[in-house]
Amino acid sequence: MGGGCYGTFYARQLLRARAAGALAVAEVVVVDHGEAPRAARELGGEPPLRFERSDWDDFLDRRLAEPDVGPEDRIVTPPFTPHLALAWLLRRVREDCPGVRWTLEPFRRMPGTPFQQQAEGGPLLLSHADWVCPANCIEPARCPKTRGPRFWDLDRTVRALAVALEDAGQRVAQLHLFHCHHLAYGVGAYPLAELARARAAVTAAVRRAAGGPDRLRFLVGTISHCHGALHLLTAETGTVSVSGDALLSARTPRSQPEASSRA
Repeated sequence: MGGGCYGTFYARQLLRARAAGALAVAEVVVVDHGEAPRAARELGGEPPLRFERSDWDDFLDRRLAEPDVGPEDRIVTPPFTPHLALAWLLRRVREDCPGVRWTLEPFRRMPGTPFQQQAEGGPLLLSHADWVCPANCIEPARCPKTRGPRFWDLDRTVRALAVALEDAGQRVAQLHLFHCHHLAYGVGAYPLAELARARAAVTAAVRRAAGGPDRLRFLVGTISHCHGALHLLTAETGTVSVSGDALLSARTPRSQPEASSRA
């Protein structure tokens, strides 16, 4: 969530949900690189709220290395962030498979959504909305903007894209989607444990491929029902791994904050 505009709003909503009995959460952790972020000034620091001074990547590295990450631990990401899940996964699989060269391939097929933008060296950003959505939209079955049924779902869209990529010569070995869905009071989140499961699956696939296919592709995305960010992560076995600086697009800027809600 961070400790700025969005982070303050999300933390406030989570605290309100907890106070109303709509959310069973033991602690809300706001992670920000600043010493006194806006959330600290406006919300104070009394339990169940806790502040941790850190950047996004360092926080995720520490938290996911701890043994007590449970199924109810969730991460809340602001609308405008680098692809945190991909960045963490890339750091971990490079450690797990040091003899592998990891690259990010541009997508040869687009999903055909109303908004789609492939940044050079960066994520494929996509949305089923061609309008500006409110930050607290819960993406209900009836769209608040069109006032009609929400007939779209990005999970289906991305799975169809994975099939289309094979026809374009980019066969996807595994699909890892982190679903940021409504938690309470307009706040979306996804379970932290999903990151660890993706790491284990990717690492196992690469190790099994030793002596077999020399290239494996993993479609990694963080999505809601309507919006998402995707990367096509490629493992080339039997090669020397690239340096971290070569994939800056997957690294979170240190000037940005992050937070999680911990049950």
